[in-house]
Amino acid sequence: MAAVPALAALLGGAGCGISPNAIATLPARPPRSASLEEVLAAYDRFAQAAPTLGASGDLEVRDRRRGQARRLGVRLLAARDGRLYLKASVAVVTALEVVCDGRQFWFQVPSKRKVWTGRADQRPGDGEAREPYEALRPADVVAALLPAALDPGPDELLALEADRQGFSLLVAQPARGRALVRRRAWLERESLQPRRLRGYDARGELETEVQWSNWQEGWPRHVELARPLDGYEAAFDFSKVQPGAALPEQAFRPRTPPDYELVNVDERPATR
Repeated sequence: MAAVPALAALLGGAGCGISPNAIATLPARPPRSASLEEVLAAYDRFAQAAPTLGASGDLEVRDRRRGQARRLGVRLLAARDGRLYLKASVAVVTALEVVCDGRQFWFQVPSKRKVWTGRADQRPGDGEAREPYEALRPADVVAALLPAALDPGPDELLALEADRQGFSLLVAQPARGRALVRRRAWLERESLQPRRLRGYDARGELETEVQWSNWQEGWPRHVELARPLDGYEAAFDFSKVQPGAALPEQAFRPRTPPDYELVNVDERPATR
């Protein structure tokens, strides 16, 4: 019987000598609360803040399936109606120039003496001869830089989710007691700054993803866009941004050199 008190004394003494491990602490105050309407209004304020954008900085394009990436200097003009002008260079040499009038794009690569043209939601390039710059579908770039309001339709559902880090808004199309997600947006909890947006196809498959960060003076300086199923990514790091920039109309008119090959991507077999 003497062993029982001895064991208790041993365990008690050992316990007194053990200090708890330090762990990350949470703020003492409760996280910010917001209604669905407040969160939606915060997202839509960003989505409607400016009809145009001018920006310059760095661009990295990546092809995750082939393990390729290129980093370039970039300057661009964009408008919510889908117009885009983008010029990317290495040092002072133009690597590619993109013009889109909102419906059709012209994607010029001087090193190949070639121009691809097609619908704004199409990708440039030569099919299997893929290049990292195929991440730059003009419609995706404009949607990442100047996103549309969530704008759920009259028959769609809008749902709010919250955790300690942020809020998310989900737009879904219901059908016979089930629903397919169409768009989903995440906002930082305390600031209500948008930080991520996903778009889904008609089957509910993730199609595009955008992330915004490094906010300065009310605008994100770092913008990433991706097409996960395609393995393409583009990351913009802007040193200068100008919401509401004036857009000269001539910037959105194609200037195809007469000796360049012109390839219409709308005429090739459909691929992802």
